[in-house]
Amino acid sequence: MKRIAILGLLLGLPLLAQAAAPRMLSANIPATGINTLAITVGVGELRITPSTDNTVHVQVSLEQKSREFLWFFHWRSRATTQEIQAAQIARQQQGQRLLLSLTTPGKLSNDDVKQKWIIQVPARLAVDLNMKVGQATISGVAGGVQADLNVGELDVDVPGGALSAKVNVGQISATTGTTRPGAIALSSTIGETALYLHGKYISHAGEHSGLGRRINLNGNGPDSMKLSVNVGEVDLRVESAVKAQIKP
Repeated sequence: MKRIAILGLLLGLPLLAQAAAPRMLSANIPATGINTLAITVGVGELRITPSTDNTVHVQVSLEQKSREFLWFFHWRSRATTQEIQAAQIARQQQGQRLLLSLTTPGKLSNDDVKQKWIIQVPARLAVDLNMKVGQATISGVAGGVQADLNVGELDVDVPGGALSAKVNVGQISATTGTTRPGAIALSSTIGETALYLHGKYISHAGEHSGLGRRINLNGNGPDSMKLSVNVGEVDLRVESAVKAQIKP
């Protein structure tokens, strides 16, 4: 009797999981009149690097994740499959800002879909990222980086520009080659912060506060750096060829 009940339950589950190729989307957007790329991402990965022209090149891979029952029975949601097939890259220009996101007729479940964004932008642009969960890598842009990530890892490696980033749970690793550093503010409510200037660990900077640590230094330049996590770690490296004028 129990076997019959289990069999009936299994037969009533949604579409069985099958190996399916990810849905690929792409766009090439002229960057004339644009100074900032603002992008919204759900769950997955993001990589931004410099382009060799005055165009924003976007590639998005959408892969449906399977659900499981009893560790061996996997299936995929039909509704999510339909949403992936209908998904498009949404782009909108607001002044000098280019806004990118995904759009679907219904609601695309972040629990069921992994997004992978690969973007190339003119190095002069600034980047404004809002991401829910995953790993984001931003390199080579000089216009500045602003990022808000709920859970995951943020890796930034830029030649200059102001940095402002918040992660709720996870890690921020940032490297800048700026020769015009401004104020530095690093904080972790629960966790550690570390600052390196020209390869040297600055051990005397900062103070512990409860289970966390804060570092605050003054600078006269326009490239301020404010990095914070609620739970996790912050690591900032200032590696400009000209020694930065930063003071406690």
